[in-house]
Amino acid sequence: MNLDFTSLKTTSVAAVKDERQKEKIQERQKAQELEQAMLSERELNPYWKDGGTGLPPEKDEAASVKKVNVVEDAGLSWLRKSYQRMKEQAEREKRSFEEIVAERYGSMEVFQSRLEEAEKVASRRENYYRSGGWKKTDYSQSEKEKKEQHMKKETRDEDNRN
Repeated sequence: MNLDFTSLKTTSVAAVKDERQKEKIQERQKAQELEQAMLSERELNPYWKDGGTGLPPEKDEAASVKKVNVVEDAGLSWLRKSYQRMKEQAEREKRSFEEIVAERYGSMEVFQSRLEEAEKVASRRENYYRSGGWKKTDYSQSEKEKKEQHMKKETRDEDNRN
């Protein structure tokens, strides 16, 4: 019996390992794709669907700057702090102040209008609080007398106990 070993197909151990590794990688990729497809089917946030970042696309930066939350002082302190930082940046970078304001807000007029608007709202709120609009109403004269009598009675009771 003569068997010709050259006619038989042979594979090395390294080639077999490479094939197995490729198969495992392909299986993992298929599993990840299937998992991603399942997630996007059930996803409620439309910005996460189809591989999104989860955030709506920004149209332009000027629109995002306009979204300033109104705080107690209508953002006045925030705008003043922004003004101070822009001034410091201009000194640090040796650039004109107007140039930096234009980068952040579009133009100096836009920044000034926002600052004036915040000052108006803040002054209105301050006037409201000063006028006592938020304070509790004063007691009537008879209620004040009742309180005074009650306080006198309590002090008399304490004196009698001693």
